[in-house]
Amino acid sequence: MNPLFGRSRLLVAALAVGALSLTGCGDDAKDAAAPAPSATSRTVQATNGSVTVPANPKKVVGINYATGALLDVGVVPVGTTKIEEPLDLVPAQQAQGAKIPEIGAGDQINLEKVAALQPDLIIVEGADFGWPIDKLTKIAPTLYFEVTKPSELVGSAEKIAAAVGREAKTKELKAAYEKRLAEVKGKYATALQKKFTIVSTYGEGKFYIDTRTSWMGQVLNGLGAGFAKESDKTDTHENEYSQEKLSVLSDADVVLIGNSGGKFTPEVDKMLATPQWKLLKAARTGQVHGIDYSYADRYSTMSAVLDQIEKILQGLG
Repeated sequence: MNPLFGRSRLLVAALAVGALSLTGCGDDAKDAAAPAPSATSRTVQATNGSVTVPANPKKVVGINYATGALLDVGVVPVGTTKIEEPLDLVPAQQAQGAKIPEIGAGDQINLEKVAALQPDLIIVEGADFGWPIDKLTKIAPTLYFEVTKPSELVGSAEKIAAAVGREAKTKELKAAYEKRLAEVKGKYATALQKKFTIVSTYGEGKFYIDTRTSWMGQVLNGLGAGFAKESDKTDTHENEYSQEKLSVLSDADVVLIGNSGGKFTPEVDKMLATPQWKLLKAARTGQVHGIDYSYADRYSTMSAVLDQIEKILQGLG
């Protein structure tokens, strides 16, 4: 398994889902060739090379993180992989997302369903989980934007916006986020000197500490926040520890934990109830906080995380 993802995220759903299998399309898929370059097309550079795409695509299929990136810039996909963690939609997008036809779940893509939608562009964003790019390309021009760590996701989202002709919208989102980042950074400079860490667990006696390059870590990093020792790293986005080693969190003033559906998972609750956890400084001072939209992959979800961090900073004085 790619060591970047460990057992957790970028595509955790792909490891759990088995409802839909990778399905071929037969001759129909083979006959649906990508459009030739013309005055109404352009070339986009993606992980899978230079791809000729429509200049103004009308029917886009979003796979994995790409769906959120498209919705951020006002493009509603005609098809999507199942919207579930790690893909989070902000409230303004949830009603739209619920109406988009599903063409698979996790890394399991039903090619026949994709072909039936007759897309003019397919966009895949995420880690390398063996996506069927060659088969998708036989249906419509396909762009694959690979990410190797969470902090690369926002850059991929910008590339997706450019690929569908929405550069202006993503620049607007970026400017608004950077303005808010600067405001919070300036207003809470003293509180940001505290040492922050980000923790998750899936049980089995283990837990994970996220670093500066993780989903929430990139927001804290942009604020110039202090990091506890085990989070102050850039070589990987998270590291695994035995719960017998919870003491490695002893220098953290503030602990952030991603919520699932607005609350902690049973595995997290169990860890928080252990005597070792209760001895931690952050636990004793009431500085353990749940964060929604913790898989911050684009400007809308990063902004949502930033808003929650600001509320925490207000309480730090």
